[in-house]
Amino acid sequence: MVVCGGVDLAARPHRPTGVAVVKASSDFKFELLHASEVYSNEDIVASIVKYSPVAVAIDSPLSTPKRGWLREVDYALIRSGFRVLPLAWRAMSELTLRAQRLVKIFENYGIEVIETHPRSSVYSSSCSTVQELLGVLGLNPPRELTRHEADSVVASLVCVYYKSGKALVFKASDGEIALLPRICSQPL
Repeated sequence: MVVCGGVDLAARPHRPTGVAVVKASSDFKFELLHASEVYSNEDIVASIVKYSPVAVAIDSPLSTPKRGWLREVDYALIRSGFRVLPLAWRAMSELTLRAQRLVKIFENYGIEVIETHPRSSVYSSSCSTVQELLGVLGLNPPRELTRHEADSVVASLVCVYYKSGKALVFKASDGEIALLPRICSQPL
């Protein structure tokens, strides 16, 4: 069994951040333990650490480019057909700085942090929508999830697959991004 968190991080604390925690068995049977929207870094951390996850996946760059607008790991994603936003945009730099602060906090709790991109993960899973992905995995949230909550659930799923050695991982000297493996049956 593995417990993982997911964060769909907003660049600024006055905007909602989605947080989720899932539990998975070794045969990938999932249970959604938590999904909500929060605002402050303290609430993000508190919402996740109470479930004692082994890791958390954050939808945000965790590093900055050595030069230019994109990191080498971003170029690796682009070469594989995924879309990324330039980190030089002001909102993206704010997002990255906030994520880096959260990484330090989570690591102080002994929680590993990985970078992911939920929308690219839905694409890499070969599922058409987040709802299809959740349905195929047997996750039936008790209510309709907001966009941010849904993305945080996807991030937590990426975390589970990453910790199980089954994620699609893009690596470069300046970062690593984990995505979901193929889960739905239709080809990309």
